[in-house]
Amino acid sequence: MQIILRQVRSFIALQRIPIRPLTILVGENSAGKTTFLSIVSCIYDTSRFPTHPGFNEPPYNLGTFDTIATSKNASIDESQTFSIGLSTSESAEDPGEVVATYGTRFGDVRLTQLDMKKGGDAVELNLSADELSGKLHLSNLGVELSQPIHFQQTIDSERALSGTSALQQQVRQAIFNQLTRSNLDKPALNKAFIVSARAELVMQATLPPHNCLSFAPIRSKPKRTYDVFVDRYSPEGEHIPTLLASLIKQESKSDDLRRLREVLKRFGEDSGLFKKIDVKRLGKNASDPFQIQASVAGRSANLADVGYGVSQALPVVVQCMLSSSSDMLLMQQPEVHLHPRAQAALGTLFAKLVADGNRIFLIETHSDHLVDRIRQEVARGTVSADQVLILFFHKPNLETTVWPITLDALGNVENAPPEYRSFFLEEELSLLGRTGE
Repeated sequence: MQIILRQVRSFIALQRIPIRPLTILVGENSAGKTTFLSIVSCIYDTSRFPTHPGFNEPPYNLGTFDTIATSKNASIDESQTFSIGLSTSESAEDPGEVVATYGTRFGDVRLTQLDMKKGGDAVELNLSADELSGKLHLSNLGVELSQPIHFQQTIDSERALSGTSALQQQVRQAIFNQLTRSNLDKPALNKAFIVSARAELVMQATLPPHNCLSFAPIRSKPKRTYDVFVDRYSPEGEHIPTLLASLIKQESKSDDLRRLREVLKRFGEDSGLFKKIDVKRLGKNASDPFQIQASVAGRSANLADVGYGVSQALPVVVQCMLSSSSDMLLMQQPEVHLHPRAQAALGTLFAKLVADGNRIFLIETHSDHLVDRIRQEVARGTVSADQVLILFFHKPNLETTVWPITLDALGNVENAPPEYRSFFLEEELSLLGRTGE
C-alpha cells in the first residue's frame, strides 16, 4: 500500500509513501511523523473519508484548512488545495487508487475533486457548491463505450458531502440520467443501469480495506479503583480496564482470555515489568467497582502502586492482542515511560503479532531499542524482512522527505540515506574518542 500526500503541511511535493505490515516511523521531532499518522487515520476512517475526513479526531489535531494546506513558495498563495489518498494492489493486475483533493469554503475543508481507479476503470469527480460533474471510463464491460462518459448534474451538496454512500448514490444517479437523457428504450436503460452500477462498484472498491485504531503517545493514568465503566474505544486506553474486567469475568476456557493471558505473561517476563495482571472485584455484581492488580516481584499490588511503565504498556499490549486481525494500529511512541528492556520487548511483541496474523502496525518511535529488537526478530526468522519497513522522515528546511529503508534477511539496514541515525553515530564516536578521562 501507498499513502499519497500533496501540499499537506511539510509534505509539499506529491509523495507516495509505502507501508508494510510492520512499518516503523523514525526521524527528529517536527519532521512530519504525526502528520503522516493523522492522514492515514483520516483515510482509513471509511465512515467519513473521502467526503468529510476527521482531521481533528483524537488523538490528532491538524486544525483548519489554513493549517493543513501548504505551498511550495511561502511568499505566493499557492495553497488553494491539498490532496490525500491511498493506492492498494492485491496483485499487479488489479491496482486500486483513490485520491481526494480538498479546497476551502468559508474556512471549512471541502471536497472538490475525487479520482478513483480500479484495474482499467476510472471515475473522476468534480464537486462545487451545487454541481456534480465528472468523467467515467470503464473497460471490459460488455457494452460499447468508445469514449469516456461525461456527466453533470445539479446536486444537494449537503447531502452529497454527508457521507460516502450518499455521494456514491448521487454519482450513480447522475450517470444514469446522462445516459438516458435522449433515449429511454430498453437497451439504453439496460446500458445505463450496468454502467452506473459499475461506477458505484469502482468507488466502493477503492476505499481502504482495513479498520484503523490510533494510540495516543501518553496513556491514561492508572486509578486505584475503577467505578465508571468505559467501553468505547479511547486512544488513551481508558477503556482497557473495563475490557480486562469483562474478559476476566468470563469462563477461564475463553479463547480470547487464554490468548491474552499467554501474551501478557510472555511480554511481562520479556520486559521485566510484571509477572501477572489480574482483576480484583469489589462486589458480586458486574457493575460493582474493581481494581487492576499487577504482580511484579511478589504479591499482587494495585496498578497505581507499581511502576508507571506498567500502566503505559498495558493498554498497548491488550489492545494489540484483542484487535481484529484485519485492523491497522497507529501508535505514537508506545515506548513512553518504559526502560530499554521493556522497549525492546515491544519490538518482539509487534514482530510476533505481524507474523501470526494480518495486523498492520504503523509505529512512530524514538527508541533504538525497539527498532533494534525488530531487526533481531527479522534475523531470527520471527518475521520476514519483506514485512518490515523503516520510514525515515527528514526535514532539513521546510519540506519533509520520506526515505523507505528496507532490511535484509539478517536484519541489516539497506539503502539508508546518509542522514539516517547520523546523530546517534556521532554521539557514539564522540564517546569512543574520549581518552585520558
